[in-house]
Amino acid sequence: ETEGRNQVFSLEGESATIGRSADNDIVLNDFSVSRRHAFLKKEEGAWILYDNKSTNGVRVNDRAVPQSPIADGDTVLVGTFVLRVREGTAGRKRQLDSTSTCIRPISEFNRDFGLEKDVRFSPESTDHRKREELDVAYKNKVFAMLVQVAKTLISADDLETVLQKVMDLIFEYLPVDRGFLLLEEGGELKLRISRMKSSQRMTRDGSAPYSRTIADMVVRDKVAVLTSDAQSDERFEAGQSIRMQQIRSAMCAPLWSRDAVIGVIQVDSPLYVGSFNEQDLDLITALANFAAVAIERARLSERVAEEKRIRGRLERYHSPQVIDEIIGDAEATGGIKGVRTKTVTILFADLVGFTSWSEKMSAQDLTHLLTRFFTLASDAVFSEDGTIDKFVGDAVMAFFGAPIDQPDHARRAASTALKLRDGMQEWNRERTGRGEPLLDVRVAINTGDAFVGEIGSERRVDYTVIGNPVNVAARMEEFVATPGDIVIGPETYAAIRNSYRVAQLGFFALKGLSEQVPLYKILGVLEGEETVSGMPEIVEPPAPRKARKG
Repeated sequence: ETEGRNQVFSLEGESATIGRSADNDIVLNDFSVSRRHAFLKKEEGAWILYDNKSTNGVRVNDRAVPQSPIADGDTVLVGTFVLRVREGTAGRKRQLDSTSTCIRPISEFNRDFGLEKDVRFSPESTDHRKREELDVAYKNKVFAMLVQVAKTLISADDLETVLQKVMDLIFEYLPVDRGFLLLEEGGELKLRISRMKSSQRMTRDGSAPYSRTIADMVVRDKVAVLTSDAQSDERFEAGQSIRMQQIRSAMCAPLWSRDAVIGVIQVDSPLYVGSFNEQDLDLITALANFAAVAIERARLSERVAEEKRIRGRLERYHSPQVIDEIIGDAEATGGIKGVRTKTVTILFADLVGFTSWSEKMSAQDLTHLLTRFFTLASDAVFSEDGTIDKFVGDAVMAFFGAPIDQPDHARRAASTALKLRDGMQEWNRERTGRGEPLLDVRVAINTGDAFVGEIGSERRVDYTVIGNPVNVAARMEEFVATPGDIVIGPETYAAIRNSYRVAQLGFFALKGLSEQVPLYKILGVLEGEETVSGMPEIVEPPAPRKARKG
């Protein structure tokens, strides 16, 4: 069977002629075809194609030949006409004429090839009869191709490799000149890979010559589309890309996964009409199905790797619960949020006298001591789902209220400070038993609006917090707090005053601030019927207290 662009020609007898003249067996009415262009002759049971000294010659499987045997699956180019060789007609879907468009719902394809999730057949079922009528030999060919596709795609883990292999398969199994694969990203289709035959070129402006009109239709209606000549198809007459790119024969199939369309594969021929038939549409639709599974698998693999990378980076600073929420937020929003202003509570904790007695310790003992202190601090911070910002010398900086929202961030910071102080007391009991000197810690807590996010250089980025509340907290710890103190600023005090016993320290003039700041210190947690009614607010600042010298 030799198929032209308009109809199916059956070869009968021992010979056939091809040409523009009406007296040929196969008439191709176009001036790119000579009057008597070529002829076919059956020799020893096989058909041989002969070029009849035509002006433009003939090509078999994209190779110019004076004569060549032809067999099932071969492609013959005569002028601008693409002819396909097929053996027999059983089960062959009708060839589309030059202005036809085939639109096939994915649900129909799933039924024909048994890809539905829940298919029930009965003798009276129309779908059952339709499936029985599907050509078995052709169906086996499709499944054989899919086995090869599956083997090829299952070995690819990263997305780019999958996309390259999908395009390899398209050009291996389909007679296409151009191929495009688009994926849904952020609610719109974005071109991820394109390929042309060597004779084809991209448009001068560098844009990819695919039809957005056809692609949008496939996604919207969940259908596979075949058009024999998009230029003359009224369905696409509004498509500027079709006219500008001179798209003729084209097919487009959805990449569908779990009932969702995640992209499309589009192929075309810009020169010839009638390049594709319905069996080609079946092939590209089946390939798109497998490609979608491979793409989703690669995306999942990349997400797992990215989550592992993020966890590795975040677990140095955050509790496991906070990490889970950060990653969940990143998945929902498409990434970790950038730098933004948030109301947070900052905590500084510093070992007292570290500089003097560290000079008398060995490096091993000093490392052991700092490790124990930082572990106590980290455990206390993580118990309240806080974030470790940094360890500097013998000091710890942490903050609460970011990256996840914590309305009670001031309370969490206060609770962390008390837990750290309790931990230090337990540690000192151990040290006393070993005859080692006691250690103490100074803590300062301040609340305010600060910049929070990933900040740093091109080489190194840390999730941190910066701003005036941070500077004030650092100066409160360095110049106001004494050993054992938990000093808090006015915003922190306002947030926790009904839950903690707090003593007034007075107003302090701190470097970098134009006004005096009222400071307080935490004594403990309010218990039973304790209230804060006996602690009046400081309304007018007294003479400022001098900050302790560092």
